[in-house]
Amino acid sequence: MQRIAVVGAGLAGLTCARVLQDSGLEVIVIEKSRGVGGRLSTRRTDSAQYDHGAQYFTARDERFAAFVDARLADKSVAVWTPRLDARLAGSSKEPWFVGAPGMSALGRAQAQGLDVQTAMRVQSLANENGRWCLGMEDGSALDGFTAVVVAVPNAQAVPLLESQTPDWADQLARTPLEPCWTLMVSTDDGLTDLDAGLPGTGAIGWWARNSSKPGRPTEAGRHDWVIQATAQWSQAHLDASKEMVESELLLAFARELGVSTITPILPPMTHRWLYSRRAAGFAAFTEPWFKPEIGLGVCGDGLVHSRVEHAYLSGLQLGQCMVGALS
Repeated sequence: MQRIAVVGAGLAGLTCARVLQDSGLEVIVIEKSRGVGGRLSTRRTDSAQYDHGAQYFTARDERFAAFVDARLADKSVAVWTPRLDARLAGSSKEPWFVGAPGMSALGRAQAQGLDVQTAMRVQSLANENGRWCLGMEDGSALDGFTAVVVAVPNAQAVPLLESQTPDWADQLARTPLEPCWTLMVSTDDGLTDLDAGLPGTGAIGWWARNSSKPGRPTEAGRHDWVIQATAQWSQAHLDASKEMVESELLLAFARELGVSTITPILPPMTHRWLYSRRAAGFAAFTEPWFKPEIGLGVCGDGLVHSRVEHAYLSGLQLGQCMVGALS
């Protein structure tokens, strides 16, 4: 039996793992976080929940559309029809989908039936006598793998790849992912008639009334908001305190909506995504990254474009390529 390790349980890694397992291969997925889905994330408290990573997704490719249809059928995905500002309303002509009851539901659905080991960080890769050994952060090792898939953000993939495929490591090092500060806040004031906006200038790159998404549990009269900073603002304030980020983004949000002040009714929260989206201006790598002679592959939206659809397609294509090579 050929054993394959997939490093990273975002949508790309999970999709690749599912293709491999469905073909009869033995697969283990190793994830450094406590949950699956990567940026398909939902932050929950006793009182509220916020999709603080990916906000929504569309389905343009027929392969991803078929996947979304299946998730609509099992109710882990729903259609979101927000009231949009003029800039968004003028550019959006296709359905918006969200995980239900949170964005994290999409990753959990894709992980069903897979052997996923969470809270484990892979620190190194070594190939000895045609078998892969994964060195873990705690000093332990997992070995005996026929092939390895690296499905983590570009900067995190570089140290894993540089001893094995320095050309790949170099390409990823030169294709950065941008940071994003995210603010999560709840109010008892509706603040605006709109549910989402895409400001053209200033600190904020996106805001949404998270509680307007289908299936989100919320108390009557409470509005849960997600405010995401631009990549430029996030980079300039990369090491700022959470308190400073909270204060500045709350002020910027008030200015954006034209209100004098915003009074949270729950303690606001912030999250810093170091690797939120692929920087613009870099060529996309559209072919699967796989070296069959050593059994090493790479996938993820960091290779192509930072849409949920691209993460899925990257994992799908690599999985299919590996099945053909390994069978």
